[in-house]
Amino acid sequence: MRVSYSLRREELSRSIQESVKRYIIDHQLKPGDAMPAESELARQLGISRASLREAMKVLQTLGVIETRHGAGTFVGTYSLNTLRDGLAFRIRVEQQQGVPVTQDMLDLLDLRETLECALLNRLAPTITPDHIAHLRELCDAMDAAAARGDAYKLVDWRFHRALYEPFGNEFTLQFMEALFGVFQEVREEQAPRERLIEVATQHREIVDALARHDGPAAADAMSRHFGGILDAVHQRGGTAAPVSDAATS
Repeated sequence: MRVSYSLRREELSRSIQESVKRYIIDHQLKPGDAMPAESELARQLGISRASLREAMKVLQTLGVIETRHGAGTFVGTYSLNTLRDGLAFRIRVEQQQGVPVTQDMLDLLDLRETLECALLNRLAPTITPDHIAHLRELCDAMDAAAARGDAYKLVDWRFHRALYEPFGNEFTLQFMEALFGVFQEVREEQAPRERLIEVATQHREIVDALARHDGPAAADAMSRHFGGILDAVHQRGGTAAPVSDAATS
């Protein structure tokens, strides 16, 4: 009986969540628009405030809505932070169980490499001198940080984002940021200075290929970059890199 009640409550919550989503769509609300007060929304949906409140907590977790203290409830900005946090938590749980190099980490790297190599091939033919100059500035910042032995995670992400901003595809950028963020969250060790210099050099090789409008060469440079990351992951995990993966480094 207790299980049956729990299932009914979960089904009710899901149903209310869908009703709230439908309300947002039907009323053509945009991210940042204010939602009705809880009592008014519950009245319009024909449900209790308690049931609505429970469903809204889930929707807030998913980013569908956001609550601002003292201001009310608003339509969310639909970021992929939930995806990032969920993947990072899943990998951390596996790491705590003694699996330093998880299959999720390897799959994540493979997905990023596949996506970025494909995008570089599209980017190379039309890249502009101004774009190249901006990327070189970011490479200079990475070189300077690496020479000091300082990590440059923020500049690293700015570089990868800057590569693909000209496409104007905000979803692609958000998705890549989520994948990038997962890996940064689960990598706890500070890379040695030699590795920082190596990675900075790999970024510059990507830009050099793009400056020649050579998409395949840029994709190859990106693959070598990810091959180096994969080798470092396996080394920190105490396992040898697979032959097929090592060949890409």
